Amino acid sequence: MKTKELFSWKTTSLFLAVVAAITTIGCNDTDDQDYITIDSEAQDGEWVNFIEDLSFESIILTENQEGLNEALQEAAEGDLIFFEDNNVQKKQNLSNSDGSFFSLAGFDGEQIAISNKTGSSISLNAGKDEKASKGRRSCRITKIARSALSADIAHYQIMVRMGNGPYDVVRIHRVVRESRKYRPIRTKGNVFMIHGSSQDFDDIFLRPGVETPDATNSSPFYLASNDIDVWGIDLGWTLVPIETTDFSFFQNWGITKDAGHVLKSMAIARLVRGLTRQGFGKMNLLGFSYGAGLTYNAAIKETKQHRILRDIKGIIPTDFVLVYEQNDSPFAAGSCSLSQMSEAAHANGEYQNANGVGFVTVGQAALENPEGDSPFAPGLSNYQFALAAAGGPQPNGPDWHFLGGEFDGQIPSGLAYTQEERWFKLLVSLAPYMPTYSAAEGFKRVCPENRENTIAELGEIKVPVLYLGAQGGYGNDAVFSTTLLGSTDVSVEIVTKFPDGPRILDYGHADLFMADDAPELVWRPLKDWLVSH
Repeated sequence: MKTKELFSWKTTSLFLAVVAAITTIGCNDTDDQDYITIDSEAQDGEWVNFIEDLSFESIILTENQEGLNEALQEAAEGDLIFFEDNNVQKKQNLSNSDGSFFSLAGFDGEQIAISNKTGSSISLNAGKDEKASKGRRSCRITKIARSALSADIAHYQIMVRMGNGPYDVVRIHRVVRESRKYRPIRTKGNVFMIHGSSQDFDDIFLRPGVETPDATNSSPFYLASNDIDVWGIDLGWTLVPIETTDFSFFQNWGITKDAGHVLKSMAIARLVRGLTRQGFGKMNLLGFSYGAGLTYNAAIKETKQHRILRDIKGIIPTDFVLVYEQNDSPFAAGSCSLSQMSEAAHANGEYQNANGVGFVTVGQAALENPEGDSPFAPGLSNYQFALAAAGGPQPNGPDWHFLGGEFDGQIPSGLAYTQEERWFKLLVSLAPYMPTYSAAEGFKRVCPENRENTIAELGEIKVPVLYLGAQGGYGNDAVFSTTLLGSTDVSVEIVTKFPDGPRILDYGHADLFMADDAPELVWRPLKDWLVSH
């Protein structure tokens, strides 16, 4: 039986202005409340209409009465509170909240009703007030696009403005199975993914060196095909064009800003999940490489917040070290040097790290002129240098490398686990710039001088943890960081081809998402953990 529509979308223009308005709430439930009903079977995605142009400072989501009471106390002006309420007639005392309050209630499993409990009548000035208040809010959803990856797997992209800077914008991704257009299936688990340095969601997760993602070459596609709700982010710096010359907007852009954007994006993901019948529950956060550092930092930040404001259910740091077991490790000391170098560059006004531009050049040369002389390494061809960049040892750890290689001498002659062309195409697709300040912040945290403070902060993290590692990347070196957590539920999955060495030949850092056997060795254990968490 279809639910009776309590409010028509055709007459919502004035009402929506009030729904999104930030007001101090003072009301009680009545029998004549206004509702918007979202038909989850609608082909044009009515939930899209609701959240597009939604503006806010923060989004607070709660699943029960206790959480609602806490949210009402914690909300600040500009916040939106969403309550998954299955009894809309139950009386609530909302007089002490500074946030806008919405109640969501499921009707017969087909529609979702959204109630704006303002108590006051809609005034003719509401549109003007809404326009003024929008200008004062830092976050706004600006655009939502959907595309089909297969007959039943869709890819959504949500553009969100996070501030007033020219590139204070992130792109949120969702990859999910659908029973019909705009209607996801009831999923069995969820994950929100953060990419690494110079990467974005497409580069390392969805399309790593491939044009058409499928379950054999794309971790989000694989997970979605196994009924996992997959989300991710393109951090704001990934959207900076290569032709940019003025980088003053990068001056104070670091890990703190990126982690804040991740958490606000997770709240948006939780909201959309609720609107598409997945519930408002917290989400698992996976970060790869630099993204793993953000995962730890976001989890640390949440330990200092009231629990109703938290969005993380579990964390999946992937191939990254935050604290070395040996305080005198040369690699920990190397982090200090890298931090100092980044700080010096920043002090000299070099706010951008242009490593991505170099990577693009290397990839283009390998694809277009593989036998030509490399401008980066005299005596090597473009092909050889690109392979050396993949499989050769890097200063991140003992014989640390991006991809496992095959060797006839000192440099790789080929790649062992990932197709060579995929590596070259990945390089071409990388983001050109990152903020210098983020490198200074990130390397400084790993530096031994900050060891005790970092250990103390890690001890406050008590959510479930899965560590994924590659033995030719950070591998076992990163396990020590997980032993410092306050979590009682910690799992470790490290992929190794040579348990007893040599490490230079083992599974590499990026093999976790690019290798031919990654679906079985990496993504299947990840899927199993997500289903159980």
